[in-house]
Amino acid sequence: MGDYSQKQASAVRGARWEKMSSYGQIVTPEDFAQFLCSDELGSDLGRVGYKFVRDMLVGIQRTRSVNLTDIAKSLNESIRLHATHKRLSRNLDNPALAAALSDRLLRLGAHRVASKTRLIVHLYELNKKYARKVEYLSESANCLDSGFKVCEVLASDADSEIFTPLVATVWSDQVPGFVNDADEVTKLLRRVAQATNNRGLFYFDDQSFSSEFLKSIVADPSLNFLAMMNGAELDVVYRNESVSMNELVRDVQTTYGRTMFKLIPEGVSGMSKSTDLDVFLHAGALAIKLPNSNRNLRLIALKSKNRFVGEIAAPMITTETNLRSRKGLMGLVESFLSLQDVISTHQALRDSFDPSSFRVLTYHRLQFLMTLLQGVIHYEVTFAGGGSVNDHQFSHTPHDGEVNRTYFLPEKRQATRGQLG
Repeated sequence: MGDYSQKQASAVRGARWEKMSSYGQIVTPEDFAQFLCSDELGSDLGRVGYKFVRDMLVGIQRTRSVNLTDIAKSLNESIRLHATHKRLSRNLDNPALAAALSDRLLRLGAHRVASKTRLIVHLYELNKKYARKVEYLSESANCLDSGFKVCEVLASDADSEIFTPLVATVWSDQVPGFVNDADEVTKLLRRVAQATNNRGLFYFDDQSFSSEFLKSIVADPSLNFLAMMNGAELDVVYRNESVSMNELVRDVQTTYGRTMFKLIPEGVSGMSKSTDLDVFLHAGALAIKLPNSNRNLRLIALKSKNRFVGEIAAPMITTETNLRSRKGLMGLVESFLSLQDVISTHQALRDSFDPSSFRVLTYHRLQFLMTLLQGVIHYEVTFAGGGSVNDHQFSHTPHDGEVNRTYFLPEKRQATRGQLG
């Protein structure tokens, strides 16, 4: 089948699933598993594949756990618990089925991605306390820190309260063929770009990005991105001269700006109570390149000013070049500001399953287990009403609630209690 025919078939499959879910039909985890394993998304995975995927999705959701013993108990089969556990463990060691399911989940989520959709890239560590027998476990001098790295990609439109998990991968520096973290992330992004036909823009927060990642991603012209570069030491080429990014960002003229309100939770940055800051955000952009690269980039200087905190300049780098208008520049900046809201919402949902409690000993089983967890989360946020992004760190209007404020609200006298200044 040619590329065009494949795209048409994928669109038809996606439209059918959208229709199935958008007419108020109740879709159970069993229904979701049946669809994932059917020929609607590829070659039929068969009765055994469907039964295993169904049992795992149902068991993980029912127990809020990735522990095979807990999952086996929840199935309440008319055989010994040991036999159920053994069956699940045996089927979990199936890399081909794991890859097929991961591809199907990615394909299912990709049809929701439009040209301006944010493809949020987030890295975290999956630590296994005191573990030593897990295959390819990363070696660490501190036994509390031994574990794996995980990269997830979430799709979310800037004006939407929902997100869609697309794909996740697990690795460590002990896995055969490992080059570096940037290589693992770049390979995953290429999978996403292929599945979405290069729609969407990859977003990186400063905790999930580094200069090493930047160089790897810039080298691939199919990968378009926006990345916060806080804390990175990097030289860039500006007007044919090599300069320090951090020095250059301080000199960028910020053409556009607006006042927004940033909610700082209690305990963060030394705050004794949740505090709403009135922050003047202003931004400007310069055309740059990386050394030894011809790819056109933009350095965005995002500056924030508050009378208690002072002024802070944060560098961002993007492949987006149409940033001369207020809408183009500030629209991109504001779409980045809600990034952490999506990450935090997804993290809270993911952590409710306690992924670090896994007890499988082989790498392939762990990778499959994380894919199945991703499937459960996909089901919950898409069809079970979970995962809505309700809390926003940045807002165009003051945050509600009993919080300290760095500004005055004359129309709400009760809200002035506890104000700073």
